[in-house]
Amino acid sequence: MLIKTPISTIMYKDLFILGASDTLSDAENTFRNYRLRHAPVMSGGELVGMLSMIDLKSKQDEPAPGAFGMDAQYMPTLVHQVMTPDPISVQVSASILEVAQMFTENDFHAIPVLDGEKIVGIVSTTDIIKCFLDNIE
Repeated sequence: MLIKTPISTIMYKDLFILGASDTLSDAENTFRNYRLRHAPVMSGGELVGMLSMIDLKSKQDEPAPGAFGMDAQYMPTLVHQVMTPDPISVQVSASILEVAQMFTENDFHAIPVLDGEKIVGIVSTTDIIKCFLDNIE
C-alpha cells in the first residue's frame, strides 16, 4: 500500500547543504545555479535549520548600525539569521502518509530526512503530490 511506503523511496537524495555562517548572497547563488527551493542548514555536523527561497527573497543585506549615506558599510546577512531554526525532520522509515499529514498540519514545504542523526535527503510537498498523482489508479 502506497501510504505505508517509506518516505525514503521518494525523497530527494542529491542534497545541497548550506552552512549556518554562509552569506545569503552565496546561498542565493547556490539556489539559482542548482534550481533549489529549499536547503538544509548544518553547523558543527548537526542539522540546525532550513532555508527556503521565500526566506532568501524576504531579506536583503542591511547597512551596519549607525552607517548612513554613500560611505555606509554593508554587513552581509548570514544564513543563520534568516533560516527556520530547529526544523521538524523525519526518519527514513517514516511513511508517505505520515509526512503528508505533517505537511497539512504545519506551515512549511520541505522536511529533512534523517537516518539516525545523519541527513540523507529532503522531501517536499511537490514530491508528495507527484507521488500521489503517479499512483492514481
